Formats: sequence, structure tokens, C-alpha cells
Amino acid sequence: MNKKTITRFIKIGFVPLLCFYVIALTLRLTTIALANKYPMLRENYLFQLSTGLGPAIGAFVAMAVFKRKTEYTLTGKSVWKSVVTILVPCLVFGIIGGWNMGGMCLLAFTYGLLEEYGWRGFLQYELRGLPMWQYVLIITVMWFLWHLDFNQRNLLPFFVLLLFASWGIGKVMTDTHSLLFCAAFHGIVNFSKHGLLADTTFLITFVSVIAFWIVIWYFIYLPKKQNIQNR
Repeated sequence: MNKKTITRFIKIGFVPLLCFYVIALTLRLTTIALANKYPMLRENYLFQLSTGLGPAIGAFVAMAVFKRKTEYTLTGKSVWKSVVTILVPCLVFGIIGGWNMGGMCLLAFTYGLLEEYGWRGFLQYELRGLPMWQYVLIITVMWFLWHLDFNQRNLLPFFVLLLFASWGIGKVMTDTHSLLFCAAFHGIVNFSKHGLLADTTFLITFVSVIAFWIVIWYFIYLPKKQNIQNR
């Protein structure tokens, strides 16, 4: 590790990071314990949302106590793109699969926002001074350990998935600064579990939604209004 990299590590506030992670892990372990003791909770939508509260609360407390700030906001560089990113998929999935599916999509995005506020909104921003491969690896390891419930199998494929997600969603965040866009990417992956991708209509919609996001964020630019002075 060269001197420049060591200097970057020193500049990182380790106490705020520790505060964030301890809170995130504690709440995660609490929800796992509750779910194991009361299995019926796993079917409750509010309880499912609560499992993502740890990173959000941890980030909020760390930023409040240690006066940390982030440039990553709810809508980032574009309010209308962030809003459309969330609304269009919910409407489309609601149309093709019923409004219950549309509601499930919104629930998945909400859960994604809770996690992304912590992992990207706080943690990635705190580590932004490091080279990309370093902060991606650090976030992946912390995210991976946070997810473990001690009953999981196939840990290596799961770690690789989180590594790819840390890079991909992290790139989205640095490009757009939009927590809603990151939450949508995170949420749609969770939403697509339970064999939904085996349905051709859903698969086509899934791919189309992601393509739609890429187009509006990376290829559509509304002209800025120019001030015209009367001469």
C-alpha cells in the first residue's frame, strides 16, 4: 500500500463508519432473531421493510452525531428523472400484473431506498476518496456480512453478486447522485425474485424498464433555459 493510499485511509472518519455499521448490524440481527422466533412476521410487509432500516438509521445517526454530510440526495441531479424512475415501473407492473404487483414494486423500491441511504448515500460517500476498486471491495464485504443470516448457502455466488451490485449501483450513484435511482435498481432485483423472471412477459418488462432508466438518465437532456436580456 503506497503512501498516497495510506493518507486517504487516514482521512476517513473511522468512528462515524463504526457507528453506522454497529447500528446497521444490531438492527439486522434483531430482525433476524424476531423472524426466527415469530416466523409469521416474514409475511408482514411492514416487517419486511423494517429489515432494511438498519443502514438507514445507522447512516442518519452517524451523520447527525458526527456532523457528516453527503452530496447524494433523494433526487440527485434531476428531480423529474428520479420521480419517473420510480413511478413508471410501478404503473407498468401494475398494468401487466395487477395493482397488487404494482404495490409490491413500490414496496421493493421503498426497501431499496432504506438500504441505499446507508450503503451508497453515507458509506460510499465517506469512502469516495479511495480508488473505486478499494471502496467497492470494502462496501461489498460490509454489505455481505450484514446480509448473512447464518443459514445461507452458496455464499460465494452471493458475494460475487454483491460485488457486482456494489460496483454497478455505486457507478449509478456517482453518475446521478440520485438515491431514488439507486433504490430502483436495488429494489427491482429484489422484486424479481421468486421465479418472476421465468415469466416471459415479466422478463421483457424487466429488461425494458432497465433500458428505459438508462435512456432517460444517460441519453435524454432537457435544454436549460437561458436568460435573454432585452437590449
